[in-house]
Amino acid sequence: MNTIGSTVLKGATVALALTTVACASNPDRPDRQMARAESSIEVAQETGAQQYGPAALERAQKQLEQAEAAAAERDYELALKLAERAELDARLAVAETNHLKAAAALEELQQSIETLRREIVRNQAS
Repeated sequence: MNTIGSTVLKGATVALALTTVACASNPDRPDRQMARAESSIEVAQETGAQQYGPAALERAQKQLEQAEAAAAERDYELALKLAERAELDARLAVAETNHLKAAAALEELQQSIETLRREIVRNQAS
């Protein structure tokens, strides 16, 4: 390969490397992830997380707000991380809510069963 071809090849390699580094250090605005986080927060609210999982829901809301602020400042990497955390905390709020609702339903069912048992015993004694 001649000197000019070698220089062009090296230049192209350097340009490709710089482009790769630039892309890696400057990710796109994480709108899709922020939308998923917002959707997860809405689901958490609809399931009653304000009552059953308020700490995780509040964390999710705060992290989404911080993600939006980071995105406005063009810190897309931080915005992405915060949006991902917000989504996970919103999902945690849903899980906590579902768990506590199920536990309450189980307790109510166990009380009903106990009431029926007492009725059966009382009716057998009569």
